Amino acid sequence: MAMRATRNRERGFAVIMTALTMMVTLPLVGLAVDLSILYLIRAKLYQAVDAAALAGGRALANGSTPAAQASSAVTAATTFFNANFPTGYWGTSNIALAPPTVDSISTPNYRTVTVSATVTAPLFFLRILGQNSAQISVSSQAGRRDVVMMLVLDRSSSMTTYPYQGTTPCVWMIQDAQQFLNYFAPGRDMIGLVVFGSSVFTYPPTATFTTPDANGNTVASLIGNIACGGNTNSVEAMYQAYNQLVVTNSTTRANIIVLMTDGRPNGFTGNYTTPTNLVKNANCTVGGQLIGEVEQWAGGPYATGETSGLSIETTTVVNASRDGQAPSNTSGCAMDSNIAWAPPTDLSQMPTADVHGNSIIGNYSINNPNAPYNGTPDNRNLSSPQQIEVASVNALDNMGITIRQNALLSPNIYTLALEGNAPNDPPDTLLLRKMANDPSMQNDPSATAQLFWTQQNPGQTVGYFADAPNAGQLSAAFNSIAERITVRLSK
Repeated sequence: MAMRATRNRERGFAVIMTALTMMVTLPLVGLAVDLSILYLIRAKLYQAVDAAALAGGRALANGSTPAAQASSAVTAATTFFNANFPTGYWGTSNIALAPPTVDSISTPNYRTVTVSATVTAPLFFLRILGQNSAQISVSSQAGRRDVVMMLVLDRSSSMTTYPYQGTTPCVWMIQDAQQFLNYFAPGRDMIGLVVFGSSVFTYPPTATFTTPDANGNTVASLIGNIACGGNTNSVEAMYQAYNQLVVTNSTTRANIIVLMTDGRPNGFTGNYTTPTNLVKNANCTVGGQLIGEVEQWAGGPYATGETSGLSIETTTVVNASRDGQAPSNTSGCAMDSNIAWAPPTDLSQMPTADVHGNSIIGNYSINNPNAPYNGTPDNRNLSSPQQIEVASVNALDNMGITIRQNALLSPNIYTLALEGNAPNDPPDTLLLRKMANDPSMQNDPSATAQLFWTQQNPGQTVGYFADAPNAGQLSAAFNSIAERITVRLSK
């Protein structure tokens, strides 16, 4: 009888404890469920305002005046917010988007788009405590720094080979590069152009890049006039692009170089001040100076084959019509009529640096990564296409270091490799990643395996490398670069 009474008391105690536990547990469970729903709603709202701010920042490029660009930004931000936060999401109501604001005054050459929104979120389990809803407020800001950008485009002869879907890579490049310009804002951004084959065409950066100049040219129209041909004088092209940033000397804008190429550099501009055996023409006088581009013509980096020089390194026309012409200061020399005669009979060995001071000596090697190029006289032989190419790569690498180390302008280099056009001499993606100082270089075994390639260079500006496996993917590569240049979330 006593045992039965004890059991009854235990059952009663258990019922009481269960009831008490449920009084505590159920609100906690309800709180957890409601908080989870609030978290989902808040995350979705943040996603919407982030997308709106980024869209507004990109839209700052649309319009011919700052006022039109700001209006375009507000419209784009509103549209993207509405598209990314659907009405009634998880039972929400009272969605309120504050008018997006554009600030172009606080910081010189820097604009922000700020987007703020609130929404009423329903509560379910916590209604037993008299709380039916909660208000969620979020804000996001995207910043866009004005740029001085030099767009550097490869128009070498390989850009006319291996058509993609019936269209040459040269034509793909032209249309995609023109489209790329739409990411930038007339009146705010300054855009210039460098086009290179054997010779290099330069158009200085201007904020009126969509307005015809005195000759009727815009940056887009000049790109449209490109005719591809010649070799790949990448070093001269990067020097000319960098020189334009130095001349412009803007410390409030972002200084940018975008290099698009489909192959390794295979020529560089040298200063042949002491030609020793100009045997073709004893009357050839050059005033003690012989400057021009020496290049390999072998169609690949072969140990032996055809080389050429001296070719004029700069030109005033955007197409390839002057490629292969000798510099004017060689008038009367045999190479004036046939530059293929120049090396090695007409010229001495390669100099140890290009005309701009970029050393041609480095650790790069095409066939043996463990055999650094030391610049000895034998390795500066003008009869070797391979050695000319190795020298050109080293000069380009050193040009990149000079650019990235400019502490005043802090230039960023963005590189784009178009693959598939030059199977005998494809773009070196490691070289282009190093030129950009792309963060992907850090701790990459494929990069550190070669003596020439180190990890990401600390203390130097960081850019981005984009790869286009074929001409049809050039547009996506250009777009990926543009999105990294123009707009970033700031808060």
